Amino acid sequence: MIDRELWDRGIAAVAGEYALLPPEALCFVRERGEAIRARKGALHGIFHGVGGGDICASCRGECCARGKNHFTVIDLLVHLAAGEPVVTPDFEGGHCPYMGDGGCLMAPEFRPFNCVTFHCERIEGLLEPPEVERFYLIEGELRQLCEEVEEYFGNRFRHGLLVTYGRALAENGPVLSRRRAA
Repeated sequence: MIDRELWDRGIAAVAGEYALLPPEALCFVRERGEAIRARKGALHGIFHGVGGGDICASCRGECCARGKNHFTVIDLLVHLAAGEPVVTPDFEGGHCPYMGDGGCLMAPEFRPFNCVTFHCERIEGLLEPPEVERFYLIEGELRQLCEEVEEYFGNRFRHGLLVTYGRALAENGPVLSRRRAA
């Protein structure tokens, strides 16, 4: 199965399982999703403050040429909970599949964990020490929120949507929960 087909099927499978979640699970996902978006937005503010968007757009995400696995089930859940449409990645372009001509195709608060927590040397060198400290504090909060989502569903999502969905196919099981019934 090619990446695009795996992506489309993975999106559909998670969206279908999400639609069947009980109200308390939907509430949990919405609450954590809002907190995750807030932390990602704060991290983007630090990144944006040193012109990070222009730097990434100029190299088209060279650091993430293999970034197809950065988008996780958690990222998809955050999109679903907010009613945000999911981008269509370009797996054939040889660059970050979520990067378009004008930069990232996703709004900052919906970008994958790896994308908002990684700074290349060009960007890192522009940050003042207080901003570096603030960045790592927020990154830790974001990491904790993602761990809470994984714990809630009894599943590890950090390997990316394509890997997680591929594993679910191989196991003939659900994508979201390895222990909770939908």
